[in-house]
Amino acid sequence: MRRCIGSERAHILRVSSFKQFRSIYFHKALRSLRAGPPQTLTARLRLLCLSFFLLVFNSANAQGIKSSNAIHVLPQPKVFKATGDVFKLSGDVRVVLADPRSEDDRSSAQDFIDDVKETANLSLSLTKGRGRRSILIGSIDLPAVRAALQRFDLKAQLGNGAENSDPEGYVLGVTPDQVIVAGRTSAGVFYGLQTLKQLVQGASSDAFIQGVWIADWPAMRWRGVSDDISRGPVPTVEYIKRQLRTEAAFKLNMHSFYMEQTFASTSHPLIAPEGGALTPAEIRDLVLYARRYHIELVPEQQTFGHLHNALKLEKYNELAETPYGDVLSPQQEGTYKLIADWYRELNELFPGKFFHIGADETFELGEGQSREVVKERGVGAVYFEHLRRVRDILKPYNRRLMFWGDIALRHPDLIGDIPRDMIVMNWTYGASESYDARIKPFKDAGLDQFVCPGVQNWNQIFPNEEVAVVNIPNFVRDGQRANAMGMMNTSWDDDGETLFEMTWYGIVLGAASSWQNAPVDIASFDKDFDWAFFRSDGQTFVHVIRDMGRVGTLLGAGSTDPLFWQEPFTTAFQTRARTVSEKVRQMRLLVEQDEEALLRDGDKARRNRSMIPAMLLAARRFDHLGRRMEVIEQFSRDYWNAYLNLGDRRQVGRLRRYTGAVRNSLREMAEELSALRENYREQWLRENRPYWLDNILARYDLAISNWLNKRKALDEALRVYETDSTLPNPEEFGVGTRPAEPK
Repeated sequence: MRRCIGSERAHILRVSSFKQFRSIYFHKALRSLRAGPPQTLTARLRLLCLSFFLLVFNSANAQGIKSSNAIHVLPQPKVFKATGDVFKLSGDVRVVLADPRSEDDRSSAQDFIDDVKETANLSLSLTKGRGRRSILIGSIDLPAVRAALQRFDLKAQLGNGAENSDPEGYVLGVTPDQVIVAGRTSAGVFYGLQTLKQLVQGASSDAFIQGVWIADWPAMRWRGVSDDISRGPVPTVEYIKRQLRTEAAFKLNMHSFYMEQTFASTSHPLIAPEGGALTPAEIRDLVLYARRYHIELVPEQQTFGHLHNALKLEKYNELAETPYGDVLSPQQEGTYKLIADWYRELNELFPGKFFHIGADETFELGEGQSREVVKERGVGAVYFEHLRRVRDILKPYNRRLMFWGDIALRHPDLIGDIPRDMIVMNWTYGASESYDARIKPFKDAGLDQFVCPGVQNWNQIFPNEEVAVVNIPNFVRDGQRANAMGMMNTSWDDDGETLFEMTWYGIVLGAASSWQNAPVDIASFDKDFDWAFFRSDGQTFVHVIRDMGRVGTLLGAGSTDPLFWQEPFTTAFQTRARTVSEKVRQMRLLVEQDEEALLRDGDKARRNRSMIPAMLLAARRFDHLGRRMEVIEQFSRDYWNAYLNLGDRRQVGRLRRYTGAVRNSLREMAEELSALRENYREQWLRENRPYWLDNILARYDLAISNWLNKRKALDEALRVYETDSTLPNPEEFGVGTRPAEPK
């Protein structure tokens, strides 16, 4: 169908006028119909394309294209025409289900109604009968929908084409008198309504829906997110529901929980931390909730590496490849009993099609209990034998098993031995023009695979969007070309303090990249983002996101969290501060401008407002980091000047001055960190359970103590100076090597 539509659109561009187009294609369609019902899928799809474009251009020609606001929709639909008409959302509008018995369609319609209430301050309601002006919702197979589509001149061809199109596809039409949202399945209806949400403009009595004709379907069958809930933040059930709603709004249909020790297993209760795990009752609740939004929940319980939190327990240490390590030993039968117990419970809780068994980064394999067998057979053979054993254990559950593909790529000669029913989760996170070399080995072996880019949030104050805008669309593009069965965008919490609310730009970019035909144009995506995500005109918020997403690049720091926590009273930190002093000044001006924009325009966001305080926190952390670098540089310079001029009491006395002096700045750093600590705590609790929070707040407490202790040490050094005219050696005092003379 994509090729069909592409060829028809190309021909439209070649004909000299609509009249010529109508003459050529009307007669082509007429000849096809007279020849009898189309016998092949290609023929039926071609008729759908012809009928759709006849409708669009005939409507535009008859009515004249009226001026309208720009239309911003993410993901961008495949076949799209703005007519310039509007459907006014007045009191006589009726929201009508073509099948009142469909609970799925009723839920989707109510979701649309709730969104209109929140973003446009307008109350709509479901009714049984159709009025003169209605929003008709339902399956394209239903007589009421077919009749309405026929009134729009699509006739039977649209129904025939839609019956054979993607099950998640939809058709959406908006005229001055009626709106139709129709899909082959309830998922298609739901996705059509997600697009319709973004077409609602204005508010209250001035609200309206922009006039369009859309035919749309996904480029990839599975479009997912993997969220790390094992290395710090464990989201509340309510926040997970926010994740699911928001992901579904951009047509994502899979959400995976990455779990090491955070599944509250009843058969192994010692492993899960109290207050920091998903319980069976919570999972059942989330499965039902996700179903309303057409999202498949996939459990990823690690089965090989990344299991230190279990293996550190004495009870399970005998299963560790190395004592109290990270990797389960394939030499122990208890390893496979543990896996079987976990997945027996998970099978009862998650009713979907997939299990994700993890199995990445098994670095310790062959270093302990399996050393001899690895010497004999090779680490790759032992690794794949473990995968096959896990597969055999889980075979009765009739699931497709996913596993991370990094270890397999290290043993390309053995990739052909991977069972064909397993799915490779092919991950890589660097920015690259092409990912074909990573995709090809699995494609050549005939294995199904997902491409798994990342939102670049790990170890970052704010996600590194400079890398994300290359990694996500390019990896997904290459996956589409290789017929990958899906995409799973990844969010990781390596340092335990990542906040998910900052990742939405990357999440939505992944959604657009996997739904749209590749490649996604980033400039176009950015133009649409503020409206699609925040329901805000302009590009204020996306500019802030892109600004903060390049701070790491500006400072030459691969990761910004480690820089934020780096001990300031060290030569390494002070050398960096001196090296990037001008970049620090530029960075502070940039993030202060962004903070000002958020404070000024934050209330213009009518949707997803909860990202605004998360962005404010990031801007303030960046600004404090820059301020810290400036303070430490000045502190070092002033202290060295005093040390080199011990006989000049006036020079040494500059360290005493209260206003604007280093002595005061040391205290200010502690005060700023205290404010950031409280801000961070509030943001954490908006998303996550209290579990693990104290570990992050302890980092703030330590940093605050460092500044206060240095101020106390300076007071003592100056007291000693009064009696013996000496100061501690600068490098021993923590102010680094002697700074160069300023130019």
